[in-house]
Parts: sequence; structure tokens; C-alpha cells
Amino acid sequence: MTTVRLNKDDEDLLERLRARYILMGKKMTKKEILGNLIRQEAKKFEDEVLNHHLPSLEDDFAWKLLQKPIKWGIKDTSTTVDEYLYH
Repeated sequence: MTTVRLNKDDEDLLERLRARYILMGKKMTKKEILGNLIRQEAKKFEDEVLNHHLPSLEDDFAWKLLQKPIKWGIKDTSTTVDEYLYH
């Protein structure tokens, strides 16, 4: 278990948030509120990083090349690839 020290303003905000939950009929501890906020922020961060900053698979250049490979005029390159690349 870790102890978290909050500054006075954050402590007041946390207590107000806790009081709002109580007024709504949901009693929550500070630990529960902080845990929920941390999970929400982590999810938001993951969504932004993973879903918005990476190109979709259909837009990925390498994926497009795999879908429409360049024709080399060779039927099977698996056995002769070194010969064509290095000679």
C-alpha cells in the first residue's frame, strides 16, 4: 500500500467530489474515487495513443504492398531470392 499526499486544493476537490457522490446516494471512499479516476485517465490515454496516433491497417503502406505485391516476373522467389538480391 502506498500513501499519497495531496496538496490542500486537491484534497478539498477530492472531498467535494466525495460529498457529491454522497448526495447522489453513493457512498465512496477517497481510495475508490482516486482508483476510478486513475483507471479512467489510463483508459483515456491508451485510447488516444493506440487508436488515434497509429494509422489504420488499411492505410499502412506495408499492408498495401502486401495486398498488391510487385510483380518481378519470377514465379517462385523463395529459392532464388538471394541470387536476385545479391548478384
